[in-house]
Amino acid sequence: MPQTPEEVYSLLIPFAGGKLILPRLSVAEVMGYTRPRPVRGAPQWLLGLINWQSQEIPLISFEGLCSRKIPERANRTRIAIMFTISGQMDPPVFALMTQGYPYLVRVNATVLSVDPENAFSEDAPVLNRLRMANERPVIPDLEAIEDKLLEAMPHRRAAG
Repeated sequence: MPQTPEEVYSLLIPFAGGKLILPRLSVAEVMGYTRPRPVRGAPQWLLGLINWQSQEIPLISFEGLCSRKIPERANRTRIAIMFTISGQMDPPVFALMTQGYPYLVRVNATVLSVDPENAFSEDAPVLNRLRMANERPVIPDLEAIEDKLLEAMPHRRAAG
């Protein structure tokens, strides 16, 4: 029987108004900002396409997905390349604009608790907000983000 890990290496990823928390293994790479190529008729949160490993992948704004103001690019703006989880997208990655450098944290049950205060709308791709020491990170709903991407870009659906 597989054992449940006692500790998970995670990344805190800054966005305007907070931080996302994701398992380290869900992030393929963090890179400098690259200006995206616009996608005609795309929703505002879909910032465009960027080139990553000789493939064009969608760049999104988490703030935009949450119906919040999309921040302007700044000196600390980075792009996190995220693995998808359902296997429905081709290629199985998307890019997320960050508002600073993501950083590694070790997470275990003794430092985490659920924060009952959630300032996000019902349709925002957020699973929950946590309390973690002096941080209050948000767990994004990666499956919902992927569904929204496939809705906006149906040609990205994997064959099969």
